[in-house]
Amino acid sequence: MATPSNYVLGRSPHEYERLTFQARLLRPYTDRFFRSAGITPGMRVLDVGSGVGDVAMVAGDIVGPGGAVLGIDRDATGLEVATQRAMHQGLGRWVSFQASQLDEFSSDEPFDAIVGRFILMYQSDAAATLRRLLRSVKPGGIVVFHEMDFSRGESSDPPCALWDQAYRLVGEVFRRAGAPPDFGRRMAKTYLDAGLPFPIVAAESVVGGGKGSYVYPWISYTLQTIAPRIAGLGIETDLVIDDSLASRLEAAVVAAQSQILGPIQYGAWTMKPL
Repeated sequence: MATPSNYVLGRSPHEYERLTFQARLLRPYTDRFFRSAGITPGMRVLDVGSGVGDVAMVAGDIVGPGGAVLGIDRDATGLEVATQRAMHQGLGRWVSFQASQLDEFSSDEPFDAIVGRFILMYQSDAAATLRRLLRSVKPGGIVVFHEMDFSRGESSDPPCALWDQAYRLVGEVFRRAGAPPDFGRRMAKTYLDAGLPFPIVAAESVVGGGKGSYVYPWISYTLQTIAPRIAGLGIETDLVIDDSLASRLEAAVVAAQSQILGPIQYGAWTMKPL
């Protein structure tokens, strides 16, 4: 899915659980980006960096049994989880997975589309990786990726100090690890550098606040997953990162009557030149 050096979230069972939780929150955005890009029933789609299969299953629901989705990832353990989940959701006949490094993947039969979510930001040279993957896409095929931007330091209004501290820390960990937290803003240039036409780019945001928002556990799960990397990256923080963080974030945001802005979701799509 990503290079080992900058994929700060790891591949633990806790991370698989976090990915599944995140996927429920982000599915509507990914689905809209894919449909807007032109993914339709019957297409053959390549999903890169599949992880535990959530994006492949979004694509599988769109293409239906008349199509096919192949998800690739370097994490064979995660793909075993993905295969079981696809079968459980009734997609097993047309959604499959293959363990492969992104830079080493090849296919004899070109795909109608290539898709991915939160993948390009982890590549040391995203344009070069995309350029290589395009060899498996037919001329005129669809290229659509979903990335994000969580670089904004203050994302609560009225300001909530605890929320802003936690949100800034996530961005700083990614930045220090070499995964740009503002990659969503770089998608058009990445496409151009890969030899693609300038894409259509859409941006939406997860917004939370009040009691019961999914954004609190999302940020909390993310911080708990990356916590082991914080000291090694030379980051000093007095934020207590434990199982109580989500409830503390909620209490602080509610007390401040804040509206909180989660990561901005970017979708970019274009077609491979004929």
